[in-house]
Amino acid sequence: MTTRRARALLATLLTVCLLAAACGGDDSSTSDTAPAPAPEPPPAPEPEPTLLGEGVQVTMARGNWIETNFQNYVVQQLLEELGYEVSEPEEIAPATFFPALAQGDYDLWASSWPLNHTPLLEGESPGGGTFADRARFIGRMMASGALQGLLVDIPSVETFGFTTLGELLDNPEAVAHFDTDGDGKVDINGCDDGWGCQKVIDDTLAKNGWDDRAQQISATHSALFAESQASFAGGGPVLQYVWTPTAFVGKLVPGRDVLWLAIEPHQTLEGQDGVSAVGDACTKDPCTTMFTPSDIVVAANKDFLAANPAAASLLENFEMDALAVAVQAVAIDAGADSEAEIAAAAAEWIADNRDKIDPWIEAALAAG
Repeated sequence: MTTRRARALLATLLTVCLLAAACGGDDSSTSDTAPAPAPEPPPAPEPEPTLLGEGVQVTMARGNWIETNFQNYVVQQLLEELGYEVSEPEEIAPATFFPALAQGDYDLWASSWPLNHTPLLEGESPGGGTFADRARFIGRMMASGALQGLLVDIPSVETFGFTTLGELLDNPEAVAHFDTDGDGKVDINGCDDGWGCQKVIDDTLAKNGWDDRAQQISATHSALFAESQASFAGGGPVLQYVWTPTAFVGKLVPGRDVLWLAIEPHQTLEGQDGVSAVGDACTKDPCTTMFTPSDIVVAANKDFLAANPAAASLLENFEMDALAVAVQAVAIDAGADSEAEIAAAAAEWIADNRDKIDPWIEAALAAG
């Protein structure tokens, strides 16, 4: 009996041990299994690139003729894309602008006509040297975009038979016809005080000994042009300075109402000896006006360009179609002439030309 009880007790103990072993095995298996990995945190956002012009103040000017506002707003907005803080361009005459640019009062403008404005860079700087030592033209914003000269009404050409300004001035009857104030001199409705074209006209008259028979009337150009329009409408003479791109040539149309008045090639000033391709819209073919067709470009302070290679790269590459500026000039003349409207037109031009502009911005960032 004792033996049987002992065997039963042993069997019970073995059973308990097997169960314990089984439980222990489960615990061991759980501890040997690797825990599931925790989910990886999302990648940190890329840091915003620092714009090269960030924190740099840029002081712009613009010419004191409204058509130039358009390209100046385009330049302003493109510089702002690079991070520059750009002032609202301030209206100023060229003769005042270039000395101020040289001494650092302004950093740039997009209103330069090199053939007219180069003499304005030759002034003596207060710190020594010339303005050209401290400022320069940059890029070719509108290559040969500016045709300029004198327009004369077709009826007067047909009446007196002249083909050049010199022939007009050699004809006393023609001189009397264009003498609007009775002082014995032909009156040329010219340029505003301080414009480069004012000096070109006066110097051309002096060079050829014409200043005893002709004089330039300088006042607000738009007012002078309105006078010429009124004269033409009343059957009177027109002798008017005009440039392109502008809406003026849509009012007195070359080839229909007026002609570009030629001068002989040897009568031009040095550097103003180009031929304008205007065909039948000139009194003579080939047509040498008083002015060579000019580029329209940016002028900038040299220290500003050296300190801001991104801006310098942008200005070197920047181009516009003169036709776009002419279209905007027509819109301005039609009444879309507020600063807000012109700035909006500049933004629209930028949006429509991203395929050209984006490479300029990329090059500017690389240059910086």
